[in-house]
Amino acid sequence: MKALVFRHNLAREAASTIGGRVGRRAFVSRFAPVRIEDVEELPLPGKDWVRVETTFSGLCGSDVKQILLNGARDNPLTALVSFPHVLGHEVVGRRADTGERVVLNPWLSCAPRGIDPPCDACGTGRYPWCRNFRSGALPVSIHLGNCAAAAGAHAERFGAHVSQLFAIPDSVSDEAAVLADPVSVSLRSILLAPPPPDGQAVLVYGSGTLAFAAVALLRHLYPGTEVWAATRPGARSALATRLGAHAVLSSSPDELVAQVARLVGTMPLRPWSKRDWLQDGPAVVYDTIGSTETVETSLRLLATGGTLVVSGVEPPKRFEWTPLYFKELRVIGSNGFGIEEVGGVAKHAMEHYFEFVSNGLDLTPVITHRFPLERWDEAVLAVKDSRRTGAVKVLLEPAR
Repeated sequence: MKALVFRHNLAREAASTIGGRVGRRAFVSRFAPVRIEDVEELPLPGKDWVRVETTFSGLCGSDVKQILLNGARDNPLTALVSFPHVLGHEVVGRRADTGERVVLNPWLSCAPRGIDPPCDACGTGRYPWCRNFRSGALPVSIHLGNCAAAAGAHAERFGAHVSQLFAIPDSVSDEAAVLADPVSVSLRSILLAPPPPDGQAVLVYGSGTLAFAAVALLRHLYPGTEVWAATRPGARSALATRLGAHAVLSSSPDELVAQVARLVGTMPLRPWSKRDWLQDGPAVVYDTIGSTETVETSLRLLATGGTLVVSGVEPPKRFEWTPLYFKELRVIGSNGFGIEEVGGVAKHAMEHYFEFVSNGLDLTPVITHRFPLERWDEAVLAVKDSRRTGAVKVLLEPAR
């Protein structure tokens, strides 16, 4: 079958990195560590696994960052990945045994590994906290898309444990369903620090799928909360407004701080560096980028006693974090999703999402591009050059 395979190879990674300084195509060339290959299907790891025919898969930011080698060798998560692997974990497909339309919960936690009884985290549905990512019937890995023995979804077919598959209701389109994974990620980040009941504003920082999902979810779940979006100008700003943002602000740090100050009616504090900061601002910032710039800026503009939730990940660097202690801010990392409680009802995040869709939530406008699987290189470059192409969520579709 055709599959998008990443093979860890230092020589190829070095060639891509050096070539990438000259031209962007170096990361997707025949010398890169990733390519479309004709591969033999891997055996199913256990009797409770089934094959799924891919309808289409979504390019996640983590896929693109891996292909563009946007990371550091001291990243601790290299302890939880095995090579070679087929990329991809956002997917809509049909079970080969029943023909049922399904989405994938990609976490390779206790149940997919054949571990029974499950660890305490899996027993409560907190799958990203699983303690057995190095144990059981699979090699070290955290989810489909970074496991050498369980192919990811950027392929014609993939295997999954039955517990990982959620049936798509008839009322939910394939296009809406393929967003179940990123929307669940944003749902988790909001539930970790919901908007305060006093109506204080919150801010979503970012211009990608996670950010737009957070804006839409906040408006859907907390209609009385004022939601601000810090995003790129142009089509991104228009999309944030379409999805319900009350105010669309600049993504440029100093201008963003100034705009927030005007919205809350406060006077910025100006240090020697001339990088203003505020004592009053939004109660919560949902940072879907996670760069040093966005984290530092969020600390500058958050209300005293406020909360920063970081769901995005960029390579770390030094940043000025004095406001963290002075304003007694809370910083929360948000990773993945599992069983989540919404309105007193606990069920899997993807099941909540399907219910939201049935009640009117529509995030399909974030799907901007579709490519055949064999044109994966064009898809990746569309995301890399998103300021030019306008790409937000990009789908890959196997040939039929």
